[in-house]
Order: sequence, then C-alpha cells, then structure tokens
Amino acid sequence: MRRFSFLLLCSLYSVFLAAQQTDFDAVVQPIDVKARDFSEYLVQLAWMNHPESAAAQETVKIEKEKALNTRKEWMRDVQTSFNLNEGNLKRSGSDGNVFFPRYNFGLNLNLYNIVSQKTKNDIAKREVQLAGHKVNGQKLALRAETLQRYAKFKLAKELLKTRTLVEQEVYANYILIKQLYNTDEKTFEEYTLASGSYYEAQEARIQAQTELEIARFTLEEIIGLKWDQVQHPAKEE
Repeated sequence: MRRFSFLLLCSLYSVFLAAQQTDFDAVVQPIDVKARDFSEYLVQLAWMNHPESAAAQETVKIEKEKALNTRKEWMRDVQTSFNLNEGNLKRSGSDGNVFFPRYNFGLNLNLYNIVSQKTKNDIAKREVQLAGHKVNGQKLALRAETLQRYAKFKLAKELLKTRTLVEQEVYANYILIKQLYNTDEKTFEEYTLASGSYYEAQEARIQAQTELEIARFTLEEIIGLKWDQVQHPAKEE
C-alpha cells in the first residue's frame, strides 16, 4: 500500500512538473497573434525590432542549414567509377576478339566517415537545439527588460504628476504669503520659507520631468520605436 501511494505521488509530481514547463510562445507572443494587453504588445515590439532577437533567430536558421548539409556529407565519401575495356573496341583490321571483363565498375567508400556520420548528425542536431535554447533565453531576458522599463516609465509619469500638483499647491501658497508679506501681515522669515519651498518643489518637478524623459528613452531603445510612433488602443499618452 505504501509502495502504491509512493508511486502515485511520484506520478502526480511528474504531471504537475510537466504542466509548469515554460511555454515560450506565451513568454513572447507570436507577432501574428493579438497581444493580451498593452504591456504584452510592447514585448512583441521589442522582440520584433531588437537586433539581438533577430541575431538569435538567424543563428537558428544557420544551424539548421548546417545540420542539413551535415546529413548530406556521407555522399562525398561514396565514389563510383565505370569504364569499358579498351580491348573490346573494334578497330579497323582487328579480328573482333572479346576481352573479359568487358566492363569495369568501381565503388570507393570512406568507411570511417560513413560510420561517424551518425555522430556528426547528432552534434549538428544538438547545435540546432542549443541555438533554440539561446532564442528562448533571449525571449525571457527581453520580456523582463521590456516590462521593467515600461514599469519605470509609468512610475516616472505618476511621479511627475504628483510633483506637478505639489508645485502648484506650493506656488499658490507662496503667492499668498508674498501678498501678505507685502502688506506686513507675514514676516520676512515666513516669506523666505515659502519662497524656498516653492523653489524646492519646482526643482523636484524638473527632476521628475527629466527622469520621465530618461525612462522614455530607455523604453524606446528596447522596443525600437519612438513613443509617439507606438499605436495601440490601450496606450496612455
């Protein structure tokens, strides 16, 4: 009974483990498939436009072509020959004698290369698989980097909104304090404090604006398009 329970547990574990294998078409959805959401659309753009993904895919094609050529290499090690015994050719004044063998056939084989062909084919096949693994690794890395840069871009936008509102509020307070200071209803220290707060808020807004531009530049770098060129119904300006 214990043995049966153990085997059942192992079988279930194998099933669960197999169900959790990575679907790399879900990591980066194929270009001809509608993206699940806007962030997945950006991942598609990055995969379609980034040079490293193109290089990885091209490597797979090259390895497949090399593997195909490798499978044909055995043909170079098989050589045939044929000739007709010259003594059988009629010449003027000849008595028409026939010499044997009348025909000569030859077959040359490089046995070492033929025997080792299977190993060569296996190596070529593994090279194709290795190139495919690199493509999948590139998908994982590019997806993570794209989503991280998009998250930083969205955060920078929200920070700019917040710091712009703070600047507006601090500026309104600064104007009020300035007016009251001009009518001697506020002290110079209070006016200076309000003025300093406004300049700090202004500096924070400018810093946030710069960080947003940098985040946009890094996102544009990986998707291969300027943000203004990205067209999608769910895009937020």
